[in-house]
Amino acid sequence: MSIYGLSNLTFGIPRLNQHRADIAQSLQRLSTGKQINRASDDPSGLVVSTKLHASKLSLERRLTSFQRESSYLGAQEGGLSVLSDLLIELNELTVSSASTATTPQEEQDANKDKANSIIAAIDQIAGSATFQGSNILAGFKSSALGSIMVETTDPETGDPKMVEMSLADLPNLLETNPEAAQDLAEQAASKVTGRRGAIGNRINAIDSESRVLQSELTNTSEALSDIEDTDFAIESAKLVRSQILEQATTQTMLIQRKQVESMLDLLTSSTNNLSQTAPVSSRS
Repeated sequence: MSIYGLSNLTFGIPRLNQHRADIAQSLQRLSTGKQINRASDDPSGLVVSTKLHASKLSLERRLTSFQRESSYLGAQEGGLSVLSDLLIELNELTVSSASTATTPQEEQDANKDKANSIIAAIDQIAGSATFQGSNILAGFKSSALGSIMVETTDPETGDPKMVEMSLADLPNLLETNPEAAQDLAEQAASKVTGRRGAIGNRINAIDSESRVLQSELTNTSEALSDIEDTDFAIESAKLVRSQILEQATTQTMLIQRKQVESMLDLLTSSTNNLSQTAPVSSRS
């Protein structure tokens, strides 16, 4: 009985330590929300989760890049939309001015003034439209919106010569060459419309690619969550089980300890009684 009691008491210590370790692990997982808090928790899971973290970060960066590009293109398209409205108005002026036979001089002068105002508005918008500090319409000033070769007369020699003119020269062309002015207005409108179409296509492509990336990110995040995140219901149940086992082991060890102490007391008492009742030897 002695050996049995002592051996049970000795074997109970490792079990008690294991239960306490299980409790500590469950408490840590519940407090951090992670079931992998150190490499020893799940070495293979840690390797997989590290790779998933890298993939998730890469996907997030690509999505952020797409979002910034989309915002930039959206801002540029908004500015181009305003330019497009101004160019439509400018084109209407060139059509009106081309009908010189039916358009009074006063109206011609008014059209020229209005054309100057529109050109000034185009240059002001193209020079001031910014996104996060960057000019987004630098290539859409009147001097860059189309060009045409126009025959004029050299003021010094009187000889005809060809001169390149841009949209900035359109107000003067309304009087001297309304057909050339109309060509310039159409070129400018075509350039703006073409860029808006390209922006629309790119935004659609970004949206499509972003949806694919977002789906990949969702799947990656779910896989990462399955490996890393704590299942609170399961871990709470493990915690309660470990606490009950710890209490039961502790109580068992206390009972066994008392049994051992009682046995030792009994042995001590028996030894004392034997020593007191043993006969004393006499010498002859």
